[in-house]
Amino acid sequence: MVVPAWTLLWCGDVASLRTTRALLLGADESLASLLADVLGDLGIALFLDVADAAGPDLVLAHVERGEAILPILTRARACAAAVPILVLLPFADERLVSRALCQGARACFALGRPLDELRALLRTQFPSLETTHG
Repeated sequence: MVVPAWTLLWCGDVASLRTTRALLLGADESLASLLADVLGDLGIALFLDVADAAGPDLVLAHVERGEAILPILTRARACAAAVPILVLLPFADERLVSRALCQGARACFALGRPLDELRALLRTQFPSLETTHG
């Protein structure tokens, strides 16, 4: 099966290819490209299409506003019921973080924070990445 280039954003070489798969929901192309770089550093393949993700290990859900949290988490659970969901917020807001966690997100990340903090957060969700990808 041929996957269109815009569907799969993989940043890494074949030698570091891992089975860890992340599905990204609700993000535009520029955010997807940035996240593909961050995830690629950890050996995680990023998918933008549910069908191509085929059983993701992680869902990243981008939320612009508080009222969008429940719909995006519902969609994430429909796509991958038992995997961790990390909500990406536009800024650090305790009210939004609390709402997302209460509605089922495993963790939240404010996009204004340094990307090293996102890498650290992902490593806590997938400790095996710590030893295989620096």
